[in-house]
Amino acid sequence: MPRTRLTHLRSDIQGLRALAIGLVVLYHLWPNRLTGGYVGVDVFFVISGFLITSHLVGLIEQQRSPQLLVGFYARRIRRLAPAAIVVTASVLITTLLVLPATSWAPTAWHVLASTFFVENWHLAAQSVSYLESASQPSPLQHFWSLSVEEQFYIVWPVLLLLAAVIGKTKPHRAIALTIGIVALLSVAWGVTHTALDPDVAFFDTSARAWQFAVGGLLAFLPVPHRSLRAVLPWIGVMAVGCSALLFTDATPFPGIAAVVPTLGAAMVIGGRSDEDSTWSWGFLSRFGPVRWLGDVSYSAYLWHWPLIVLLPQVIGRDLDLRLKLGILVGTLVLAGLTYTLVENPFRKSRRLSFPRRRSYIAGALAAAVLASAALGSVGVATAASDAADAALIAKVTKGDSCYAAAAVSGRECRDAFGTVDRAELPAPLADKPLAWQDDCIDDVTQNTQKLCELGDPDGTTTVLLWGDSHAGAWSSAFDIAGKIEHWRVIVAARNKCPSSLVAPEATSFGEALPADQQRWCADRNRWVSETVVPRADRVVLADLWANYVFPGDAGKQDLGYEQVIDAVQDAGRDVSLMQHVPLTGRTLEAKVWGPNCLAEEPAPACSNPVATAYPPSTSAVFRGLVKDGYGNRVRYVPVHQEFCDDDRCFSGIGGVSVYFDGSHLSHTYSTSLGPWLARALDRADTLGDSDFTAPAG
Repeated sequence: MPRTRLTHLRSDIQGLRALAIGLVVLYHLWPNRLTGGYVGVDVFFVISGFLITSHLVGLIEQQRSPQLLVGFYARRIRRLAPAAIVVTASVLITTLLVLPATSWAPTAWHVLASTFFVENWHLAAQSVSYLESASQPSPLQHFWSLSVEEQFYIVWPVLLLLAAVIGKTKPHRAIALTIGIVALLSVAWGVTHTALDPDVAFFDTSARAWQFAVGGLLAFLPVPHRSLRAVLPWIGVMAVGCSALLFTDATPFPGIAAVVPTLGAAMVIGGRSDEDSTWSWGFLSRFGPVRWLGDVSYSAYLWHWPLIVLLPQVIGRDLDLRLKLGILVGTLVLAGLTYTLVENPFRKSRRLSFPRRRSYIAGALAAAVLASAALGSVGVATAASDAADAALIAKVTKGDSCYAAAAVSGRECRDAFGTVDRAELPAPLADKPLAWQDDCIDDVTQNTQKLCELGDPDGTTTVLLWGDSHAGAWSSAFDIAGKIEHWRVIVAARNKCPSSLVAPEATSFGEALPADQQRWCADRNRWVSETVVPRADRVVLADLWANYVFPGDAGKQDLGYEQVIDAVQDAGRDVSLMQHVPLTGRTLEAKVWGPNCLAEEPAPACSNPVATAYPPSTSAVFRGLVKDGYGNRVRYVPVHQEFCDDDRCFSGIGGVSVYFDGSHLSHTYSTSLGPWLARALDRADTLGDSDFTAPAG
């Protein structure tokens, strides 16, 4: 048997739990301050590996038959399921009661994935970057780590039992050897997978298994010498703390960097700090609030993220310091209540413990209820969305409409920029265009083949819309234009990746784009140029042109676009460039969120002077193209007249919000631009200086 046996709840481990949950919560509230706080999850993985392995080895010593699995899984259900079910059900109910119908189906799918322990693979399939995502995260996205743990809990007991049975003469050595092999194979795969595709690797259970295995190996180590017990835990705490302070969202993870917090957590656990030695980690962890936070860490983890995600959508504004502190307090209160009223009663319930099948029956019934509610929500949301889209299309294609963009050109429409119906304002980030709704807009990862196909599927002309997230925001408009003009529309949109064959190295407000993102952006655009362009009859480039800084000469920002134009025209296709939508704030970085502003201020106040909305930087690329002789080779589609009068550009037009955030068109307004876009693309003329020197002219 291992020398380490758990005979009581160790204070040093409870203190480590408190540290881990503190890092995770603070990171999610202040990601720019504690840039690597996500390593708290890795600490939890090591703790789980140690505790579960220690427990299983003790069970295997007493009984080497499949029967021990029955009791083990029943205890896991009682320990983990009740609190998770309460939080999951609360999120689903809140979404259905408070949030718009567009949020129902996405949340319901996350409920299903979380209920059946596959949230990590659900996120991986969407190529979601947990650390940096351009779209609104799910309130259940944090269940990815719980799914990884549950998958570990399912496989680990079977693996260890098999090892003990096969190595029956020396079962402990067989188990330790098996764990060591798992650790070596998993860490090798984790490093490799992170290098190949970090966004998917982040959620990959097999790339994380070594962290559990490291914890498992600790169960076989002897108690260290007293001098080491005084030093090792503090070294481990410092390793975890330094990781939290120094790692960022650009750190490849869980690659080789994950070794630091993982071994740090292992040193705290393996160091077995003396609880009675003053100034030791174990003594500090005996402090009441620290121990309590360790006790409620599971419930705190469950509650904090839904509060962070849902509160801004419910109240209609971003989180400020006061709200973040409120979330911190709310998390602790809800965690304490859940621990006292849910976790402990179910974990200790004799009624569920004997016979054991009651635990399984209760868990299955709860999962069935949640799954049924989630599937029902998907059905209702789909029907509501279809009806809303049909009504919206009817409104925007109506000849005498004064709704949304139609109010700008409608002769009978009065004060197109002066009124907004606040009752119909969607929650921020809820009214996203089709590229987001259809989950076909890419983050900057190695996944290079995500496209939307919109418009008329039987259209005789194929139009390729190519660009960054602003191309994605035009997707709803192109869908309507395609239906009107019988175009088959392909959308190739990727966040922070403009339609240039030279990848940007930074944003114009100083955010450096990592080298791997630059490489993936360049690879993606080459793939579009070589594979997708030949399938199109017309190519339309739409980017936030002023947003990027390209390598080399700062005054020569159009080189990559010229290469695209050359490539497209070599393929015999026409190229059109779309002016980007107005900036909403003083600068690109200082955005004004349209839905938030319109909910609090009179609609005319949510506007920007034309000179600020279209500074000279927004047309620098166009000036370079004209200077280099490309002006007559491309068509240019000005869009400012659909957003601005002679003096200002507006966030509320024709009764609706122009944007769903601080710069991207809302689905409603983008859709309403469809009829105009169908005409504008056909009328587009070649690019000349006069097109962009006076945006409101």
